[in-house]
Amino acid sequence: MNRFVKQPKTKRGEVTLERIVKAGEECFLKKGYHGSSINDITSTADVAPGTFYIYFEDKLSLYKHLLVHYSHDIRKYIALRLKEAGATTRKDAERVGLRAFLEYIHEHKSMYNIIWESLYIDKKLFIDYYSEFGKNYARHIQEAIGEGQLKPYNAEVVAYMLMGISNFIGLNYVMFKETDNFDPIVDEVIEILDKGLF
Repeated sequence: MNRFVKQPKTKRGEVTLERIVKAGEECFLKKGYHGSSINDITSTADVAPGTFYIYFEDKLSLYKHLLVHYSHDIRKYIALRLKEAGATTRKDAERVGLRAFLEYIHEHKSMYNIIWESLYIDKKLFIDYYSEFGKNYARHIQEAIGEGQLKPYNAEVVAYMLMGISNFIGLNYVMFKETDNFDPIVDEVIEILDKGLF
């Protein structure tokens, strides 16, 4: 999946790798990156300490693997929901995409902690995570502008603005208020974007 992990060659290896990754996620969430040791992770995964090194060079490699995993997984989940919904316009795509993002983080709440902690582990990790996401998003925005579905604003500005909306709507309603009733929230966001704030 990515260069930070040594891919297993057997089904049993895949299961072991998954246990280590889940255990890493759990430990990083509870104790933070710096507070978690490889022994904590292998103990939580119920594997021998040396097993960790079959798949990862060090703790940072596991952490980077998680960041890449989140980025790919979120985009894959949103793409699947867009396909299922048959979204044909950028406005439809934004509605479905925002709801899909909220659903995803509702099921993966540890994601926020781990992604945002990367800012204090290695700032470049944090920058790379959002830059890659933003570049991909801006490409879709530019396509929609080219098709006349959006006004001709700077695609990068629009992409980061929409990412900011998604991030903080997610923080407020999923993390702070812990709701799962997303439809009225998504409807209001899309209405504001559609009609304008000023």
